[in-house]
Amino acid sequence: MKLRSLLGMTLVGAVLAAGSFVSIDQEQSRATSVVDFGYVGPVSVAAWGGAPLTPTTMISLSTELEITFGFRTDRVELERRAIAVSDPKSPEYGKYESIAKNARELNASDQKVEAFTNWMRAHNVHGKVDPTHSYATANVPLSVLQVMMGATYGAYTLAGAPPSIVALTPTTAVHSLISPLEEAIDRVAGATVVWDTSSNSLSPLSVTPESNINHLSPSSAPLLQPADGGTPWRTGTLTEACAAVDSVAPLGFPMGLSPAQLRTANGIDRLWDAGFRGKGARIAILDFNTYLPSDIREWRDCFGLHGTPVTNHLIGTPVFNAAASEETTLDIQTVVSLAPEAERIDWFGVEPTAATWMGKFLQLFTAPLDAAMTGGVAPDVLTASFGLCEGTFEGADPAFEVQLSIFDQMLATAAASGIGAFVSSGDSGSTACQTSPFATNPIGVQFPASSRWVTAVGGTNLTLSADNKIISSGVWNDGRFYINPSWQNQSGSGGGGLSLYVRRQSWQPKIGSGTHRPLPDISAFADSLPGYFVFYQGAWSAVGGTSASAPFTATAFALQSSARVAHGGPRLGFVAPLLYQIAEKGGADAERAILDITLGNNDAGGAGVYPATVGFDMASGLGTVKHDGLYDILNPIRPDEPVEPKFTG
Repeated sequence: MKLRSLLGMTLVGAVLAAGSFVSIDQEQSRATSVVDFGYVGPVSVAAWGGAPLTPTTMISLSTELEITFGFRTDRVELERRAIAVSDPKSPEYGKYESIAKNARELNASDQKVEAFTNWMRAHNVHGKVDPTHSYATANVPLSVLQVMMGATYGAYTLAGAPPSIVALTPTTAVHSLISPLEEAIDRVAGATVVWDTSSNSLSPLSVTPESNINHLSPSSAPLLQPADGGTPWRTGTLTEACAAVDSVAPLGFPMGLSPAQLRTANGIDRLWDAGFRGKGARIAILDFNTYLPSDIREWRDCFGLHGTPVTNHLIGTPVFNAAASEETTLDIQTVVSLAPEAERIDWFGVEPTAATWMGKFLQLFTAPLDAAMTGGVAPDVLTASFGLCEGTFEGADPAFEVQLSIFDQMLATAAASGIGAFVSSGDSGSTACQTSPFATNPIGVQFPASSRWVTAVGGTNLTLSADNKIISSGVWNDGRFYINPSWQNQSGSGGGGLSLYVRRQSWQPKIGSGTHRPLPDISAFADSLPGYFVFYQGAWSAVGGTSASAPFTATAFALQSSARVAHGGPRLGFVAPLLYQIAEKGGADAERAILDITLGNNDAGGAGVYPATVGFDMASGLGTVKHDGLYDILNPIRPDEPVEPKFTG
C-alpha cells in the first residue's frame, strides 16, 4: 500500500489495525506456535505503507488500542464439520449442534477462554469473548501490550503525512505472546495503528457501508423499453394491496410489485397454501441504521400482513438516519412480506464501536449468534444487505486477511450450528470497486457476500403474466433499459465476479484457475424498475436492489426450513451446497427447483463483464429458486392431512 492510500485512509477517519497478509490457503499450514500479529515493527510498517518511518516522541503508555484476538483451534476440523452438516451427500447432513456446544468443542475450550480472560483480568483489562469462541475483543493499554508481546512500543512519523499523525507499532518484529496467552491465541489484529496526536484518539469510520437504494424521479426519467426478459413497469395483476400503492408511478406508468405478486411469481404460494406463513421460522435482520415503527405498521396494514412483532436489539447507540434508514425499512418489510407469522423476527440495529470495517462486520454478525438475545434459540437465517469492495478492505485495513480468517471461523461455526447466512451481492454489478479510493481495479466483488460461509444473493428482473407467473426473467441491470447513453453508467445491477481473497468451496464450479470464489450463488428479483413497494417516512415508493433480494431469499429459505422440520426432516442451515448439488445433478429436479437465467449481464460500469449463460454464471449465479418445486423436492412424501407448522427449539 502506498502512502497516498495511507493518507487517504487517515483523512476519511479509517483506522489501521495490524495483521499479516498470510493467504487463506497458506493459513492452514502455518506452524501452530506462531502468533500472527501482522505488520508490526518499523521495517514491516514502512514496507506496507510505502513510506519511510522516523522515530518521534512516544505517547502515553496508558493509551488503549482496540485489539481483536483470534482463539487457537483446529479450524480444519471446524470447516470439515460445517461442510458435513451442510452437504446432502454426507451422513452427517442436518446433524447440527448448538452454537454453545460447537463453540466449546470446535473452537476454544472453556479452559482456553478462562486462561485468556484470567490473564486479562489480572492486568485490569476486560476481554469480551464472542458466543462462538472464535475471538475476543478488548481495549488494551500499550503498557499491557508490551508485557503481552514482550516488546517495546514506539511512535513514528510518516514521510509526507501531517506531523500530528504517527504510527504506533512495536520497535521490532513480533511473532509470539507470553504464556499462557500463546496457548490460547494465534492471531492478533490491531497491534499497529495510525494515531492522531492532535485529538489523542483513533477516529471511527465516518461512513457506514450500506447497499444503495435505487430511486427514480420524473425529472430524471430516461426513455424506457423492455429488455433482457424484464419490463420496467408493473406487469401482472396487483393483488392484496391497498389503493394507495396502485398510484405509485414516479415515471408516469405504474411501478411496484406487491408481496402477493412476488410470492406467486416465486412459488411461495405453495408453502403458504400448506400452512407455512412463518410459524417455526426464526429470522435475524442485520442493519447499521434504525427505522420508524410507524412505517412498518402502515405497510402491514396496506397488505394485510399482521402477525409477529419485530423484536428490536439496539447495540451501541444507533439513531434514525433519514438518509440511510430506508435500507432497514426495506429489509423488515421484505421479511414480513413472506413470513408475517414467523416464530421470531429479530432486528439488530448496530452502531458498531469497532474502529475498522472488518471489526464492524464482526460485531454485527456476532450479535444474533448470542442465544440470550434471540429467546434462547438460534435463528434459522441471518440476512444482511450491506457490503464494501474487497479492495477497500485491503487498502484501508492491513489486518483484513487476518480478521477475515476470524470472520470465517465465526460463520463456519454458525453453519455447523444450522444457521444460514444470506448477504446481498451489491448493486454495482461487476464493478463493485469503481468508487473505492483504495482499489486499483474497478472490477471486483463485495465482502461479506464473498465469504465462503454465506449464500450470496444477486439480482434479476421480471415480466409477469396476468396470473403473476414469470413469463421471462434476466439479470437485473437498469442500464439495459436505458436508451439514453448518458444513463449507462448511472444504473444499478446485481454484483458478481471472482473474489480476490476467498478460496472457492468444493461445491462451486471452477472459474478461471478455479482457486477463488465466484459469486453470486443465486439471485432473486431486485430490479428497481418496477421495484418493490416500500413505505418510508410516511410515503409510498418503489425501490430495488439486492438489498431486497437478500432478505427475500433468506426469508423464503426460513419458510422452507420450517416446512422441512414439520415433515420430520432437519433444518436447512447453510443452503449453498444443497443448491449447487441440485443444479449439478440436472434433470427434472434442477428444472423444478431452479430457473436458469440466460439473458442479460451485470455490466453496470461499462467494463464488459459478466454475461448470463446456461448454467452457473457470475451475473446471476445458479439462477432463481423456484420455491414450489424446491418444496416438493425437499418434502416428497406428505401425509394425507396437512402438516401443521410447529415451533422448533
